[in-house]
Amino acid sequence: MLIHKMRLDEYMAVLDVNSGAVHLVDDVIYDLLDVFDGTNDDEAIAALQTSYPEKDLREALEELHQLQAEGLLFSPEFEVPQTFAETPILKSLCLHIAHDCNLRCGYCFAGTGDFGGYRAMMSKETAEKAVEFAIAGSKMRHNLELDLFGGEPLMNPEVVKHVINYVRRREFETGKNIKLTLTTNGTLLNDDIIQFLNDNRVMLVLSLDGKKETHDNMRPFPNRTGSYDAAVRGFKKVIESRNGKNYYLRGTYTHFNPHFAEDTLDMTKIGKELSVEPVVGIDEPYVLTEADLPVLY
Repeated sequence: MLIHKMRLDEYMAVLDVNSGAVHLVDDVIYDLLDVFDGTNDDEAIAALQTSYPEKDLREALEELHQLQAEGLLFSPEFEVPQTFAETPILKSLCLHIAHDCNLRCGYCFAGTGDFGGYRAMMSKETAEKAVEFAIAGSKMRHNLELDLFGGEPLMNPEVVKHVINYVRRREFETGKNIKLTLTTNGTLLNDDIIQFLNDNRVMLVLSLDGKKETHDNMRPFPNRTGSYDAAVRGFKKVIESRNGKNYYLRGTYTHFNPHFAEDTLDMTKIGKELSVEPVVGIDEPYVLTEADLPVLY
């Protein structure tokens, strides 16, 4: 039986590890749980009787016993299910096809593609090993998900094609259902790669931040020119080629465009499947602040 106590500002919480239950508590219960183990009421009262009235302590203990009865406190250990065993079952894997990017997005969590390291491309051999690792790790699971990511994965088009062909062959040989997703900024989409992705049932995540002005402000090329026109050209072509299915436009809104509903509506001129999310960061000019909340609301 295991619990953890946590305090953050004015909040006090107790986690019952085995059940996963989290309880927000007051000072009396928080302090009682330094002594109380589920069975020793009199000892707990004696330890805290100089700090709290006995009536308050007994009422708190009654609440704790009720949580015990419901299996939400001091719950017994349980047998770890297969999914969480020492050797876990793998459900999905992200393959960094390119540790490089042809854009220099202002909010890029990946260090404009190099992830804080050096710029490099995944080899065909590494890609195959990653696929085999995922297949072996998925064990008896029928469904497996692989994300082709970067940087910009289409900077490494030969490996993109190679790994997709490899996956489709291994999918047939293993009897698994492998879902492929590719995230792209769209500037390198052309007829050849679009046809290949369509033929191989690859879901697309297309990065677009809204209106041209908004998008170009945060997603320029290295020479600081905007990427909107090149991105939209590719997006329109690929969306039309797959009859508006099996994709979504993913946008990020920042401190520079808190009126993000306007950008979202503008995105519907390109496609109808949308995902728009707030930027994440610390002490950067693009980070949303409390001052933005009235506009966001």
